[in-house]
Amino acid sequence: MAFRVRRVKKAFGFDKSKTENYVLVPDRATVVTFQNLCDQVVLVSGINLGTVQATLYGLVQSMKTFLRQGHSVQVAGFGTFIPSFNAKSSLVEKDVNVGSIHKVKLRFIPSSELRQVLDKMEFEFDVLESTNDSKSSSGEEERPG
Repeated sequence: MAFRVRRVKKAFGFDKSKTENYVLVPDRATVVTFQNLCDQVVLVSGINLGTVQATLYGLVQSMKTFLRQGHSVQVAGFGTFIPSFNAKSSLVEKDVNVGSIHKVKLRFIPSSELRQVLDKMEFEFDVLESTNDSKSSSGEEERPG
């Protein structure tokens, strides 16, 4: 199954003229729930549901412990989670302290295995959910010449 994309027209915040441009955006499906993920792991691994749920819950709890300590967490076949933050700068040394931190975030670097999946991803253009600007009055989509 291909990753569906659609065309939209929007203005970008960095463009002071507020000119609207066309851009492709993901036509995302619903979020896979924890239960659906566990059910899929049960199917591919043969491990019972309770063990899968407990293992994934334990993984998340363990990751939280290490992330709170400032460690990056590498999960084989999945990727590396790196705690990070944005902080305000100052010309005055004493003004730079933990109070300067204004956004805490978690960076994710996918494993080479997942990166290969992304690099080989197939895309499908969703004409029905895209803008109608390029359609002629007869309703047919114009094709580039």
